[in-house]
Order: sequence, then C-alpha cells, then structure tokens
Amino acid sequence: RLKHRFGWVRSLRFRSGVRLGMAEGASVDEAKDAPACAADAASDGDYVVLWGSYTQIFGVVLQTGAITNNRFGNFHHDDLIGRSYGSKVRPRRGGQWLALLRPNPELVTQSLVHRTQIIYHADISLLLVLLDAQPGRVICEAGTGSGSVSTSFARALRPGGKLFTFEFHQDRQRQAVADFDRYGLLDTIVSQHGDVCKQGFANVPDGGVDGIFLDLPMPWLAIPHADKCLAHGGRIVSFSPCIEQIDKTAVEFRRDGRYYDVRMFETLAGNWGVRAEAPAKKRRAVVSSALAGNEADPSSSAGSAIAVDGSGKPQEQPTWLSYQMQMRSHTGYLLVATRSPADERLASESRGSRVSTC
Repeated sequence: RLKHRFGWVRSLRFRSGVRLGMAEGASVDEAKDAPACAADAASDGDYVVLWGSYTQIFGVVLQTGAITNNRFGNFHHDDLIGRSYGSKVRPRRGGQWLALLRPNPELVTQSLVHRTQIIYHADISLLLVLLDAQPGRVICEAGTGSGSVSTSFARALRPGGKLFTFEFHQDRQRQAVADFDRYGLLDTIVSQHGDVCKQGFANVPDGGVDGIFLDLPMPWLAIPHADKCLAHGGRIVSFSPCIEQIDKTAVEFRRDGRYYDVRMFETLAGNWGVRAEAPAKKRRAVVSSALAGNEADPSSSAGSAIAVDGSGKPQEQPTWLSYQMQMRSHTGYLLVATRSPADERLASESRGSRVSTC
C-alpha cells in the first residue's frame, strides 16, 4: 500500500540502487563504475559548481570536449558529464580532487564573476526575511550588479513569484541576463535596462509589488517612483555602505508620513573552523621517545596524548584547534521602511496642511 500511495518510495529505491550499484550480484568495484541516475547526474550544457575549498569555488558550464584549468589541475568535461552530483572528480594527471556540486544561490554567490561589489548571505538572509520573500510574491530590485541577490530572490519566490530587476549599465544588464539563463532562472527573473532614479520602475504593475530592494548610490531618488508600484503595507529595503546615505534615505522615508517603522540593521557574520593542531618540534621528539618506551613496555603510561589501539600499538591523540576563518561579507547597512496605508497618508497630509495654515 505504501508503494502505491507514495510513488517516490519505489523511485527512491531504484535511484539508490543505480547510483550505488547495489543491484543483485553487483560487487563493490562494479558499484564505483555504475552509471548515475539521470536526475542526479551532470549533463552536457549543465551549469555545475566545482568545490575545492572555502575560498576556491568554480562555476562551470559543461561542454563536450572542453577543459577547465585551475590550481587543482586540468579537468576534462568529458570526465564530468554523467557523474553524479556530490562525487569527487579528479584531473587525468596529478592535481587534487574537486567536489562536483549542483548549483544553489549560496554557491553561485561565492563563484560568480564580480562585475560589481556583491552582497553576501550574511545580509541576503536578513534581506529575504525583511521583505518576507516567499512563493507567489512580486519583488522589485534596483541595482542588479553581478546578480548575487537576484539568485536568492528567485529561489525564495518560486513557484509562481516574479522578480523585476533593473540595471542602469547596459553591458552589465546584458551579462546578467546571460547568467540568469545559465542558472535556469529566466522563468522567474525579468531583467530590464534602465535608471529607476530617473525613469522609475517601468513595466511593473501599479500597486502590485510586495517589496522593493534598492542597491543604489542615491536610493532616496528612487523612493518617489517606488510609491507608485509598492502595495500598501509593502516594504522597501535599502543597502548602503555609508551612514550618510542612510540618513538621507531615512529623511525621504519619513517625508509626508508615506512610510513608517523605519529601522536600520547591520549584520556581521563570523565563520569558525576546526583543524588538527600540528605538534611543535620539541613535542614531536618527546612523543617519539614516549612511543619508543611504550613499544618496550606496553604497560607503561606515556601521558594523556598517547593511546593504545586494538592491536596494542600506541597512537598519539590529535589536538584540535578552533580558528576564525575569513569573513566573506560586504560591510554595510540595511534600512527598512513600511508603506503607510492610504487613509493614514491622507490624515498625515491633512494635519500638515492645517499646521501650514496656522
């Protein structure tokens, strides 16, 4: 009954059997060479990520006959096509292995070409929460740049949502469209060339936008245009690296009571890693002599750093060290404001007119 009600149970077992090569009579060596399931395997023309380390991540479009060269070696695409995601791939001669991964917004952000300064996920995660990005919603973005934030928006808005993103630099906008096509996101992202500070949000329905993100040098100039398309109760979030930009934008938000609940956030993320600490030279000499003593007398104790395995041979226990990794983040400020309902704006305008009359 379970198989009939949930068809994925049978397919999952089938896929696992093909991927791991655990069919009847299959040996462990045959399992390594078993073909990957089509849904889990990289194909010709796919955009994939080759992960080497925290700071060495490469985005590649697989093409038959092509070769990707990096510090880890020369990787022939013919050797990558057909391999399952999550597997280790190695160059044909020497070098080191890389992990073949399916792309996601986090990996795209760390591997894309920087046409501009980009925003990392320390700020992107908070940005998505502030704008309440979820499937079916409509979001506008001013300042596409390298497309780092756009990919995260696209994932959050699927299915049924839409992202209208604007870039004033025509060549950068063209390159961004090519990237979105490579990522397979053109069904969600609508990229346009234009300056929203002068021309506004073109081809966007009036009052039909749930949230707006501004990554501009002068975001306060785009707020009057945002008033036309942002729904009542919708939010605007502006990213600015300088506090002077925040001050001018906050003044524009508070003008005539158009926006309320104006707040500013700063996000700093600290990444930590754990590694085995290499013993000092003197300590290595002491350990070596202790090991020699243990070989002569297994019952003797050489200290807390020495342990005995099942075969009776002494082994040194590693000492683990915590260290702070490089923080990949662009320090800046997020300013958020909520669009006031129409009746509150009218009341605010009437109070202002009475004050001016008096």
